[in-house]
Amino acid sequence: MDIIHMKTLIAVVEESSFTAAAARLGIAKSVCSRRITDLETDLGAQLVNRSTRSVVPTDLGQEYYHSCLDILARIDAANEAAKCSSATVGGRLRLSLPIAYTEAVLAPKLQEFACRHEDVELAVQLSDKRVDLISEGYDAAIRIGLLDDSGLYATKIGETRLHCCAAPSYIERFGAPQSFDELSAHECLRYSNLTSGSEWVARKDGQDVRKRITGRFSSNSGAYNRRLTIAGLGISVQPDFLIGDAFETGELVPVLTDYQFPKGDINIVYPQKRNMPASLRALINFLKEK
Repeated sequence: MDIIHMKTLIAVVEESSFTAAAARLGIAKSVCSRRITDLETDLGAQLVNRSTRSVVPTDLGQEYYHSCLDILARIDAANEAAKCSSATVGGRLRLSLPIAYTEAVLAPKLQEFACRHEDVELAVQLSDKRVDLISEGYDAAIRIGLLDDSGLYATKIGETRLHCCAAPSYIERFGAPQSFDELSAHECLRYSNLTSGSEWVARKDGQDVRKRITGRFSSNSGAYNRRLTIAGLGISVQPDFLIGDAFETGELVPVLTDYQFPKGDINIVYPQKRNMPASLRALINFLKEK
């Protein structure tokens, strides 16, 4: 038995007729009659007495009818509660966020969002690792750069551009490279999460240029590489949100300015689009706005 059989019994009892019940449910009279027969067969009990003039519930059928009403009322209440919950901006959001971008840009925006929506609980995991949202139980993540074909939905919330830079102290000691070929003679700070691996990629005069770089230091932290760059330990490629005002203060200077390093989209990714929690939809719209 299932809900549809219960609804059919309710209609039959209330209409006292297979014909009227079938019209009410929008089904054929034969289908309505067969459902009641199937229900009686499953229960091993007679629920209605049939005659040419009317259909009347047995005592057991009357009792079962009231039980069905109660069950369906509970189901409706549960469904309504779920709908209200999904429409309310509240509850827990578990987010996976990149460390440097969060510390440099996202943290104050999340604070503003939390102040705007006081019923939302933010559980933030800072990591530059690309987590599996579904298996690890995350509602959303921020991804910078190319998206792999993961089956996730994505909404663009911004973009960043990469810049090649060095500290004045490094330039004073080793000079500034004038071309990608000259990078072979320089200490290059490698970022292990770069999608192109140990290659730096840029465009010059409308052509793509690639160079495999080498150096003593490799890190999965852009912030750490920035610190090494400011300390004069090498040349690095940094996103503009990490450089901050370092160019203005003179802590860093741009190099290889004839080369255009790529832009990267900043996306919030999430595993489902339909039936999305209202709190996640609110966060996505907030970040797009900001």
